[in-house]
Amino acid sequence: MGKIKYLFFGFGCFFLMANAVDASTINASISASSDNVVIGTSVKITSTISSNQPIFFIEGSLKCSGSGVNSSVDLKFETMENTTKSNSKYLTIKPTSVGKVQCTINGKVIDADHSNWTNVTKSVTINVVKPREKSTNNNLKSLSVEGFSLSPDFNKDTLEYTVNLDSNVEKIKINATKEDSYASIDGLGEKDVQEGDNKFEIKVTSETGSSKIYTINAIVKDSNPIEKEIDHKKYTIVKRESALTKPEGFETIKVTINETEIPAFYNETLDITLVGLKNENGTISLFQYDEKADFYSKYEFLTSMSKTIIFEDTDEEIEGFQKTTVTIENQEYHVYQSDSNKDYVLVYGLDLETGNKNWYLYHIKDQTIQIYMNDLVDDMQQDFNQKIQEYKMVLLGMIGLSLVLLIITIIEVCSKGKIKKKLLRKIDSLKEELAAKEEFINKKPKNSKTKKENKEDTND
Repeated sequence: MGKIKYLFFGFGCFFLMANAVDASTINASISASSDNVVIGTSVKITSTISSNQPIFFIEGSLKCSGSGVNSSVDLKFETMENTTKSNSKYLTIKPTSVGKVQCTINGKVIDADHSNWTNVTKSVTINVVKPREKSTNNNLKSLSVEGFSLSPDFNKDTLEYTVNLDSNVEKIKINATKEDSYASIDGLGEKDVQEGDNKFEIKVTSETGSSKIYTINAIVKDSNPIEKEIDHKKYTIVKRESALTKPEGFETIKVTINETEIPAFYNETLDITLVGLKNENGTISLFQYDEKADFYSKYEFLTSMSKTIIFEDTDEEIEGFQKTTVTIENQEYHVYQSDSNKDYVLVYGLDLETGNKNWYLYHIKDQTIQIYMNDLVDDMQQDFNQKIQEYKMVLLGMIGLSLVLLIITIIEVCSKGKIKKKLLRKIDSLKEELAAKEEFINKKPKNSKTKKENKEDTND
């Protein structure tokens, strides 16, 4: 009996092996676009079946459940007739609660003849977490100037530092790291420095948008600074040409100030010399320089398609315009402006091309410049005022005529009313007379005789 049992068992195994698709020929896989997601994030699930022999896959499904997800898709593939072909199905899910999502392939793989089969099971797990709270950390972890020491030593809560540099240093490199990986840093890298104090700001912005600013004062030694006071403000003359930008129409020259050679720019047509001055905040600007008078004035200019006007000082005043300061393209200008029209500014200056001095009108929006002809404008204003007076006279005349016509009309209407009343009274009078006569007639005797009839009665 034992031998018979083993014999039947052997036949059973042989039968199963003969009717099953070789599992080694099946390649089933399942994957997620992310296995760790935040609530509300979409995840794409991909299931793929491939084989190195012709198969037909039926009665299968791809299901995902958990964390608010309950989705499925049927897995019914076309016959795969060669070893290079594979079939994939996709399912997109969006978890709505914290936890885990289990996605599983379950099904049968049947060969092309529908005679042999095998089971396929694959799964993947997605971890679902709460949204991360945004970081408010805007601290630096480190701050340094390459090759130099900061004073005081770096501390994330100390916002201002100083670094002392030799007179021959023209560039520095600022390095820093942040405490929080989600924060951002602006203001790092290589920086140009000039004699005196150079301020650099390193801005750290947290993930939530709050910012913290660290300041480095890079002081370049200047054994002989040339300081000037202009309009009650302190300036230092710039000695390095690399710190200045040459304006159009000027050539680079050298001038001597306080026995020191200074870079400058010169326009021969206008006979204007420009030098660079740095204010207490480290901002460099160009100033017109009068060597004989040792006088400095801010170099201001406006440019249009056809002209460049360089501002000049003047004591002349234009009626209807007041001196003020306006900002045009982030640059402040000292100009004249009318309260009635803010689109224009009036400046007195030199035409860079011709060298002519005049008053010029600048249209802020259109960026156009034209000569302001004061006499012509006055004549135009007088003509305009005269026309206004003429229009006023005509208008007054028309108003007077309208009043006369109105009075006449009123009188006429009133007169017509009186005539109408008289006619009505006359008609009423005639009606009364007719009524009286009719009443009189109605009162006479009906059988009265004539005189002839009365005479005949008497003779009888």
